[in-house]
Amino acid sequence: MLTTCEKRPSSATSNVIYLKCLTVVLALLCVFPIVTLTQTVGTDQNSPPPLGKLVDVGGYRVHLYCTGTGSPAVVIVGAGFTFNWGLVQPEVAKLTQVCSYDHSGIGWSDDGPKDSCSLRVSEVHTALKNAGIKGPYVLVGHSLGGLVARLCAGRYPDEVAGMVFVDHAMHFALMLGPPRPGDAKVPPPMPPPMPSTPSGGGGIESDPNFSKLSSRDRELHLWAMSQTRNQMALGANAAMIPECVAQADAISKEHSHPLGSKPLVDVSTDEIRTSDYIKLQTDLLSLSQNSKEIIAEKSGHFIIIDRPDVVIDAISQVMHSVRNKAKL
Repeated sequence: MLTTCEKRPSSATSNVIYLKCLTVVLALLCVFPIVTLTQTVGTDQNSPPPLGKLVDVGGYRVHLYCTGTGSPAVVIVGAGFTFNWGLVQPEVAKLTQVCSYDHSGIGWSDDGPKDSCSLRVSEVHTALKNAGIKGPYVLVGHSLGGLVARLCAGRYPDEVAGMVFVDHAMHFALMLGPPRPGDAKVPPPMPPPMPSTPSGGGGIESDPNFSKLSSRDRELHLWAMSQTRNQMALGANAAMIPECVAQADAISKEHSHPLGSKPLVDVSTDEIRTSDYIKLQTDLLSLSQNSKEIIAEKSGHFIIIDRPDVVIDAISQVMHSVRNKAKL
């Protein structure tokens, strides 16, 4: 089932959008470490107080930020920081308990072992258990976090009640390369623009809707991106993608519908609707027999600030399906 949220006329061509998205990912995953005197100071000396609490996950701690009450609890496993969800988490907290977390090496979390999707699965599982947050959970995975959510469901199927993807397939689209000649409106290749801001440019802080976040959340994000430690940790994301994809694909091959009839909403964008991107959405929807796609119109990769209403609606629909044991 496909749902679109608002319509807008087609403007940018597929290849231009691909290059724009590539720039975003390069900025997110290959951040240029621009070191200043303030950046070399340890985060323990300069850190603002954490939003949530630091939870031991086996010799080191990760930052877990939980708000609201109720069940099923919603757990955000996005690829970025907890405070980037400032337009989504407070609204979801009105419906149920919702937790976001900073994986090891970023934000307020301690450094951990070498990063991997498997490590992130273990971290979030252990953090929730040690913090007393009971499942099963509705997992929300943005970007690379979508892979983490899928692996969580594969390793701990009884702890997952439903799932929401937020532009999960963008990374796959980039791995496949630019749009093929068969796709409509493919212009001659253009070099991607170079990042220009101190934090690498093209990240969430370069999105025109970044200003919609509260001043607190904007300041926290800029503080985090001024830290070389965070830049290096985010830069390691790129190297993880092939292994994460292989692990997720292995689970999909073992089961025709790995999530069974658990509700799944896939939130995609209207910026990169190439044939490959559309096929990838179809593949994601096939993970569950109870699934639907919602296209967030007028949104880029950072749907959580471009169209937070769509993300909130998707979570609400999955929660309603879980609570009422109903189809989406």
